[in-house]
Amino acid sequence: MSINDKLADTIKKSCDEIHRSIEKEGMDSSAAIKEILDTFLEELKRSGYAMDVEEFIATQLEKKSKKCLDLAKESIDTFKQSNHNLKDITEAHTIEIEQIVDESKEIDVGTFRDRFNSFQKDLLEELNRANDIIKSLEKEVEELQKQSNIDPLTKLFNRKALEVDGRELLKHSEDRNLNIVALMIDIDDFKKINDTFGHVAGDKVLILLAKLFKSSIREYDRAYRYGGEEFLILFNRATVDEAKKVAERIMNAVRNNKLIYKSKVIRITLSMGMAEHQKGDTLESLIERADAGVYQAKGSGKDRLVIR
Repeated sequence: MSINDKLADTIKKSCDEIHRSIEKEGMDSSAAIKEILDTFLEELKRSGYAMDVEEFIATQLEKKSKKCLDLAKESIDTFKQSNHNLKDITEAHTIEIEQIVDESKEIDVGTFRDRFNSFQKDLLEELNRANDIIKSLEKEVEELQKQSNIDPLTKLFNRKALEVDGRELLKHSEDRNLNIVALMIDIDDFKKINDTFGHVAGDKVLILLAKLFKSSIREYDRAYRYGGEEFLILFNRATVDEAKKVAERIMNAVRNNKLIYKSKVIRITLSMGMAEHQKGDTLESLIERADAGVYQAKGSGKDRLVIR
């Protein structure tokens, strides 16, 4: 239950309790109302509106990028303003009720009900307004976080996303084998392509390959841009043989197609290293073995796959 839902529930339950109490026969209505209202206001504080906002913001500083943090702080500022508004509403209505209690022991129950219902209405309207704004800001933060996980050139997932996904995949891996295969891919002689045809051509090569990778894997596998001309594919719930077929299909597609740039042909080949998850592997150790396969492939003449 969210803090807003919890507070709304507190308000409704308190109102129900007040209504029941003031209708009991033989009960002093002013004493009942004052006691229940004091209890309600204490419940209001315990519902979360006495939170340490500065501590919350400090925690966010460690978790979000600057723009995401700005949105998060804006959300908290809205929440803080809501707290002030709620406090003003509460104090305004409390003053009115206290004045009635001080003026006379005889209370017009109907008048009290009207004023307390007005209090409830104001409070819930303020909660709804703050909740709508916070939800909108949360969606913006979520979208920014999603964008921050994508490489802007190739539109593949970036290394930051790899770390998150890898930890999630391997968090239960210590005592069991998982059907995870890592495929590291490096473009052969990419510097020569940049030097010969220019960096614009080099970017087009990266974009072409990224599209090929995405079209070659399943929806629950993921392709990442690991470095400048290095890519990594994580196959989830796949055997080495299954992953090998995909890798060979990619290599053949690259070999059998040519990229024309300003009437010139750019030839591309790939060196690949593949490693299967082993019991006790970390993401780092899995990638290291795949990377060692790439170095072995390059040392053996390039344009090939080595399984480690």
